[in-house]
Amino acid sequence: MITRFAPFALIALFCTSVAAQEVPGDYILLLDEQNRPLAGSYRIGPDVKMTIRGTDGGLPRNPVYLDRAFFPTREAEMLAFYNARHAYSSDPAAIDVGGEMRIVDKETLQPPLFKDQKPEHEKALIVKISARLAFEVSGYKLVGKAYTVEGPELGDEDRRLGDFFHVETFDIVLPAPAARKIAAVETGKALSSSDFEALFVERTSPIPDFTTCVSEKRKTPDYKALAEKQKASVDAFLANNFSAGQVFWSDAARYEANFAMSVYSLCPN
Repeated sequence: MITRFAPFALIALFCTSVAAQEVPGDYILLLDEQNRPLAGSYRIGPDVKMTIRGTDGGLPRNPVYLDRAFFPTREAEMLAFYNARHAYSSDPAAIDVGGEMRIVDKETLQPPLFKDQKPEHEKALIVKISARLAFEVSGYKLVGKAYTVEGPELGDEDRRLGDFFHVETFDIVLPAPAARKIAAVETGKALSSSDFEALFVERTSPIPDFTTCVSEKRKTPDYKALAEKQKASVDAFLANNFSAGQVFWSDAARYEANFAMSVYSLCPN
């Protein structure tokens, strides 16, 4: 857990970015003391990964596809019908500890969902870096920064607003309260992007029968065949086309291949 910190300069000398060494099929999970995933990522291609965040005592949040975790320039979420490119007026990575920066995020939808929808939006954000921390978990020397994102207007609603921690070693962002619970790290291989989601759900589901169903399905030959099909179609398409703004759910056949691998369709009851 993040309770005691080694001097940043000391650990930083020996810390290498695991995220920079990932290859397609690799996953990373940040776990709490009960080995429940707090957040994780699955590498689909050099410029795209799936990220998932856990919740307090419930099923995880919907998967999000990103090119990077800290202020992504490409971001998409299938169940929200969201697919966008971001361009920032200033680089948030340039902010020093104790500093703050007002940035303008120019969001461009890829493409607009409706013909009368405005494809571009600009949003001002205030980013503050409060601390840079280093600590050791499961033999990994983790380095990251605590930061806050605020909106310039009162009552503003945006899921990017709040207090967060960016684990730079793994390039994973999670809310500050969840970051304080990090007690272990798990790395491994998943059969496909949805197999990673199934693994995440299996470890977090509060519904025993559902958990058992997911666990049993993941052991079957039919499941492995579906995962191989998804990896060859959905994941391969994202790996080659995500950076250009394309997503798999614009194609019916790929959408169906992804739906067939969903744990919620495999274990509907």
